[in-house]
Amino acid sequence: MNLKQLKAKGGIVDGQPIRKEVSWTHYDGESGKEITDTFVLHVRRQSFGVIERLFAQGENEQSRNASYIAASVSLGADGSEALSFDDAYNLEPSLGFLLLNAVNEVNGTGGHSTKN
Repeated sequence: MNLKQLKAKGGIVDGQPIRKEVSWTHYDGESGKEITDTFVLHVRRQSFGVIERLFAQGENEQSRNASYIAASVSLGADGSEALSFDDAYNLEPSLGFLLLNAVNEVNGTGGHSTKN
């Protein structure tokens, strides 16, 4: 394979967000019942270098997963609402892991998808 073919097959990340629908099951304080909300995320594909920088040992005292979510997830109908590090850091835990799983799926990180 040559470089042109590699780029044509998506081997070089273009940064275009991938639309991903997720369902979050959580406790509703008003009704006292468990409810499920389904909504759309826009997950930015990250390059190998960006992921490496985000997860560099000792590079940053901040949460690596919150940094990864903030760098990758945007909200809103058109994906124009950025999710800040502080918001990602303060996510309800089950929602945080749901978003992290979506980011991992789109970027091929974590789980079996990283194995060739």
